[in-house]
Amino acid sequence: MLKFKRRSLAACAISLAITSNSMAQDPQPTGDVLKAGDVQWKYASEFSDEFEGSQVDTKKWNINTEDWGTWSWEPDNTSEADGSMSLQMVQHDHQRGNEKLAYTSGIARSFSTITYGYFEARIKGCSLYPGACPSFWLHSKGPANRYQAKDGETVTYSEIDIVELQQCEFDNETKSRHLVNRIDCNLHTQLLIDGQKHWIRPNSKPEMCKNEYDSPWDPRDDYHIYAVENTPETIVWYIDGKEVGRKPNLYWHLPMHITLSLGLRHPFEAYKNGQRVPALEETTTDGFPTAMLVDYVRVWQNPKYASLQPSTAATIPSKKLVTKKPMNGSATKPASTDWTMQTYIVKEKANWDKNGWNWNESKVESNFKEIDTNEDGVASGIERQIWYTKTKAANN
Repeated sequence: MLKFKRRSLAACAISLAITSNSMAQDPQPTGDVLKAGDVQWKYASEFSDEFEGSQVDTKKWNINTEDWGTWSWEPDNTSEADGSMSLQMVQHDHQRGNEKLAYTSGIARSFSTITYGYFEARIKGCSLYPGACPSFWLHSKGPANRYQAKDGETVTYSEIDIVELQQCEFDNETKSRHLVNRIDCNLHTQLLIDGQKHWIRPNSKPEMCKNEYDSPWDPRDDYHIYAVENTPETIVWYIDGKEVGRKPNLYWHLPMHITLSLGLRHPFEAYKNGQRVPALEETTTDGFPTAMLVDYVRVWQNPKYASLQPSTAATIPSKKLVTKKPMNGSATKPASTDWTMQTYIVKEKANWDKNGWNWNESKVESNFKEIDTNEDGVASGIERQIWYTKTKAANN
């Protein structure tokens, strides 16, 4: 009898071990992307998160990033509980520099960067519409991330919007705003042309950057799976496992941060002179706080592309900034008036010391972020001049 019990216990242990190993298997991508039989996807746990803890993994996610535009990111607005990450938006009057703002919201941006892979998140939209945009996106940061693309253009920024929900954008053709089920899956990039930075965006280059999908459901009602596959040749978008968009990969080869955010939208912000500005007259507490929920973020890499850098992916000689030669044959140097934050801090420190002011590095960093209106990590001479003029006028 004792021998039988021991054998039974051993059998149970083996069964539990098999069950445990089965349960521990890495998750697989959802839907159509698996049809590419030549791709052996490798789950990248270092970029993935099931959000099963009681607090955000702040070693993986930066929830206290720099603010920009009308968006004020506060760490208290990003939390983790009940198997999901919550990113909320609240009505809160505050001031950044000389600008008055009315809302703060949540963001989670990966500290690590990645370029190629399959990126998937299960997301439930926020209850508020219009006014807030739940987003899952990839974007590069910093002036060091520059390379020359196949067509010779110098790329200074890459952004892949895996999904933007509930934007309520204005349609110039219908002269009306999009309904809540319009889903945007777009691209943004910035090129350096003749020493000047030029944005390429969905509305200016729709054939290159714009994808729209009208879902048969309301994204506020339930979770859905949003994904993108980024390869050196192609960018493909998926919703609930089905392909909804595809573009050639021309300029999206930079290392990018995986980002979740709840951004302010119409009617609480507006565009003036190409910049987002707060529409303070529309401020209300109705519908706030509101939150998007993220069940998980999962990332897979194709070993074929995982180790590629922009130089090898785009068949270019160097990841460093490459400038074109003018007709006379002499190389054009990068503008000496372009300052990184480090350069700006050094120059401001000298200026503050010269004037006998008490040094405040946090204030100087905040000023830099206001100056750098296109968020490329560089305060150009033009950007600084505009900011100084605006600040002087506000103080008079």
